[in-house]
Amino acid sequence: MAAHDRTKVLIAGGGVAALEAALALRKLAGDRVDVEFLAPDPHFWYQPLSVAEPFGLAEPIRLELDAVAHHIGASGVRTRLTGIDAWRHVAHTSTNVELEYDILLIACGTLPMPAIPGAVTFRGGVDSQAVSRVLGDLATGEARSVAFAVPWGAVWSLPAYELALLTAAHLRGRGVGDGEVAVVTPEAEPLQVFGPPASAAIRRLLADAGVELRCSAYGRSHADGMLELVPGPHLAADRVVALPRLEGAPLDGIPQTLNGFIPVDAHGRVHGVADVYAAGDITSFPVKQGGIASQQADAAAEAIAASLGADVEPAPFRPVLRGVLLTGRAPRYLRRELAGQPEHEPVAALDALWWPPAKIVGRYLAPFLADLTGAAAAPTLPAPEDGAVPVEVDLDEETTARVLTSPVPHAIVRYAGPRVSEVMDASPVRAGSDESLGDVAARLLEHGATAAVVEDGGRLVGIVTASDVVRASAARVGPERLPVRLWMTAEPVVVPLSYPASAAALLMSEAGVHHLPIVDDDRVVGMLDLEHVLARAAPAAHVAD
Repeated sequence: MAAHDRTKVLIAGGGVAALEAALALRKLAGDRVDVEFLAPDPHFWYQPLSVAEPFGLAEPIRLELDAVAHHIGASGVRTRLTGIDAWRHVAHTSTNVELEYDILLIACGTLPMPAIPGAVTFRGGVDSQAVSRVLGDLATGEARSVAFAVPWGAVWSLPAYELALLTAAHLRGRGVGDGEVAVVTPEAEPLQVFGPPASAAIRRLLADAGVELRCSAYGRSHADGMLELVPGPHLAADRVVALPRLEGAPLDGIPQTLNGFIPVDAHGRVHGVADVYAAGDITSFPVKQGGIASQQADAAAEAIAASLGADVEPAPFRPVLRGVLLTGRAPRYLRRELAGQPEHEPVAALDALWWPPAKIVGRYLAPFLADLTGAAAAPTLPAPEDGAVPVEVDLDEETTARVLTSPVPHAIVRYAGPRVSEVMDASPVRAGSDESLGDVAARLLEHGATAAVVEDGGRLVGIVTASDVVRASAARVGPERLPVRLWMTAEPVVVPLSYPASAAALLMSEAGVHHLPIVDDDRVVGMLDLEHVLARAAPAAHVAD
């Protein structure tokens, strides 16, 4: 096919989802597409084994992104996506370069944000030396205890358990008998998303390794040898290593949630924006994991290829969670389907449940990486081996969201005082998702309001604020021609009428927002303003015993 007849697919990102999507497109769409990567880092980093680096059990693994792109017949630009002009099909970048696209796939991952002041944040290989120093302090006796903490919010918790088990094994191997290791997590059960049998297995592993476990609690800060926990009691810990809380970078012209995630449909299409797809951790799917990211990338690539006339029937995203838990001894292989009607029972086993037995399982990426490292790749996954532990649990996407850590941990605090129904604005400014941002800005000014709820067919889809209008103006995009959906915060946090006003104030303060829609029977019935609620109902709360 002639170059001018090919569809230009711009992939923003250079991680798991980006590479999986590019490999899938090359396989499914062939010469129908020209693929171009847009990524600030010249390397693809294999992050899952980074937990082993501080212990000398693994070396950093990286690939030159340009070499990978050349290998699959793609090209690359070293820059970062900052937004789009959906009308012109142009991507804006951090280097002020404008890149045209026919189809855009956003797979730029997330920003790992420090979550606990005073703790060492473990974001992967970049922080392996900091963890190594903690291990050195434990070995010399400068520190006698360490806690590995999972924060509330969007996070993949498995590395905390791996770091704790590997640390316990590391100390045993060096004859350090008085080192204390603990894990703190807001999950009700450890590794809760994998189900009760997997939780029971990790409990046994932690107990056998002498690792203390604190569930249903999160760390607020660490100072003077004490990790402040909510709820208490606090935990004595000379050192704390915390996982980061994940957030999405703001992208102008793309609907995003409060924490920067992008809502998509089952085929990866971004709601309300033509020819734009998203896959991986940047999406609003609550599980942030490489294998899930690759499955989302496959669903998007199939949909893109089918739209270009390729002979493929696009399958919707049907998540299957696979994880390898490094324990300091034999690893554990975990598998669980997250769809509402699973075809196979969940499994936890000592034997590998897929091949290659990598920590990232991608239909195209795993064999590709195996070939690069000289390993043989099997085209299909084997059936579970004898000795595997069957787990009979159904878990749909709604349940998945419930078993993960709460977006904001307000449920463990008791409150007194008025309900939000008593202090809310019962006549909020409303906007349609296709209204222009300029028209909504004028209505906000007319009503003296600073935020409006955005609805589509009577259903809440977002919230737009005066700050969004300023942001659009700063981007030099005329708000009079921009639909609200491109600048709103999608899937906003909401609370019901009966919610305590003081709890809502704490929720807004911790989430960093100033407006909160109030719903009754899924209908928006009011809006809460942080300054107004603080003036009317000062927080009266205490931590549950």
